[in-house]
Amino acid sequence: MSVALVTRNRPESLERTLQSLRAQRVQPFEVVVSDDSDPEYVDEVQRVAETHDCRYVEGPKEGLYPNRNRAARACRGTHVRTMDDDHEFPEGHIEACLEAVRTDPEAVWVIGEKNYGTGLDSDAIARPGEIHPRGHTVLPEDDQNSKAIADGSAIFPKEVFSEEGGYREKPWAGYLYLELGSRLKNRGIRIREIRSTHVMHKDENKKGTGGNNDVRGVDSIEKRSLYYTIMMDSFIYHPSITSTVDCLGRIAIDAVQQPRRLSDVKQAIVEVWNDV
Repeated sequence: MSVALVTRNRPESLERTLQSLRAQRVQPFEVVVSDDSDPEYVDEVQRVAETHDCRYVEGPKEGLYPNRNRAARACRGTHVRTMDDDHEFPEGHIEACLEAVRTDPEAVWVIGEKNYGTGLDSDAIARPGEIHPRGHTVLPEDDQNSKAIADGSAIFPKEVFSEEGGYREKPWAGYLYLELGSRLKNRGIRIREIRSTHVMHKDENKKGTGGNNDVRGVDSIEKRSLYYTIMMDSFIYHPSITSTVDCLGRIAIDAVQQPRRLSDVKQAIVEVWNDV
């Protein structure tokens, strides 16, 4: 199992993540750090990565998901464990990941998190959700056969990035990881949750990590990502009368409340058409 860790402009946070990872009794096969940092951070990020015996690669500077794909495709293991630069890990975390892969090497495995919302010291764990046609996430009915994806804490067979293409690379991020989950289930790949461990997500600046994602705070960008994801899920991967009605209803309500949303819808439709 390789670790594909994405980072951008946060050497101090990366240091904490790698310290926590290297404190694990059992280590992954390798750790690849893909760096999308601005020039003034690059030297320090590379130093941190190499100090912790990681392989440093330059990110594509095109956003979060191009960076995730770059990191994963640089990995040499049979499985790829995605990771962010603001995660820390409980004792036995890597062992739990490896045990899951041993029990079902063809599955995608996803991992829940403790964060500032759940409370880092609480027993509550935010479990990975799957996209709903109405434009929000829901907990899966069956966490051992779902379309849920944990964006920065999932384990994929390497073929997901070679044969399935990995994450969609769009000029916006937001919800695209949920599109991947929906697509993989459509392809017949089983997605399962590891319930025996978690990550601690210490996103101090609440801006997202691993890519050039200043645009994530722009509402229009998030909406294009959302519309694209629910349209792919509802019309292409898991079509039904109910999902179609729910998806179109969400888009119609947004357009009535804010007519400028029609521009975002049109751009999402173009991307869906191109990908289909």
